[in-house]
Amino acid sequence: MRKCAVTAAGVAAMLATPAMADERWLVYTGGEKPNRIFVVVDETYLDAVPFAEKTYKLETITVLESAKAPDWVSSNMIIDCDRNTLEEKLIQVSPRGGKLTTAPDQPAKQPTNAVGEALIAFACEMGPKNSEQRLAARKTDLTGRGWMYMGPVTTSDVTDLAWNSMWTDGKRPAGTPRSAAELEREMASLDARRQKALAEAQAIAGQVVETDKKDQQRTADIMAQTEANGAIAKARKRREPAAVLRGIEPWILHGEAELVASWGPPTNFEDRGGKRFLHYYKTGVMLGPDPSQGCGPGNMYVPDPNSKSGGMMCVGGAPARSETPIECTASFELRDGTIIDYVTKGT
Repeated sequence: MRKCAVTAAGVAAMLATPAMADERWLVYTGGEKPNRIFVVVDETYLDAVPFAEKTYKLETITVLESAKAPDWVSSNMIIDCDRNTLEEKLIQVSPRGGKLTTAPDQPAKQPTNAVGEALIAFACEMGPKNSEQRLAARKTDLTGRGWMYMGPVTTSDVTDLAWNSMWTDGKRPAGTPRSAAELEREMASLDARRQKALAEAQAIAGQVVETDKKDQQRTADIMAQTEANGAIAKARKRREPAAVLRGIEPWILHGEAELVASWGPPTNFEDRGGKRFLHYYKTGVMLGPDPSQGCGPGNMYVPDPNSKSGGMMCVGGAPARSETPIECTASFELRDGTIIDYVTKGT
């Protein structure tokens, strides 16, 4: 890369702030006559791309010497510092006379020439800097890097500077002149297109932020609910007998319809505080062991005193089979139709 050869005096002549002037840097000048180029970037729009690591957007203007080429080309560059790639968007072409035209966007690719390398180097070094650091860089002699701060100059100033200070040994190709008003309208149109693209990018970024917030909230809600369910499960294991846990615990996280299909309609139910409670109440009689064990009613098995091998015999006078009344209540707690807890009482 050639070092910048623009004199401070040449730049100072253009530092008066005209309409639509931006903070320009010269980052590359090179090539062989009559195909030299002059590349300028706009620090005003150098910023990080939302939700992308070490990626920056950079606006460029390239002035071309060749009479067969356009007068200048502007574009937005997306510079990915990790991948060392640049992607070109919003390409505007200014012929030597006539109205601005556009060119198709170019996909991300690694640099194929010194210009691309210079753009990546500038974006990746200046992009992370804050406003104070950038202000300090403007006051630093960076011509050894091939960079020079030009100040708030317009696109017209940039093209004039290339020919008046850099390519003094050549003749500027003739073109159909455009009035200042026409050029200003074209530049206003370019700025409007740029602002529209920026607004669309910001809107998309805003949607992404909002979606991320919702996802984070959902994650927090799930984690809180998981923690709450874990506390409920611990309390249930301390509260319920082991036999109950073996029989009813598998119903946790099953749905109401499944429970009703298996257990039948609940004795009663209630809805409160966004939760639903199904109560099952059962009564019955639990029979004790049958003393007859096949000897017939009123009889019972007893050891046979005459048996040397421990045999049994039937005798009369057996006690009545015991009957124990039982009752049990099982209350299921549901949230959003799913069983999350239960409580049992009774035998």
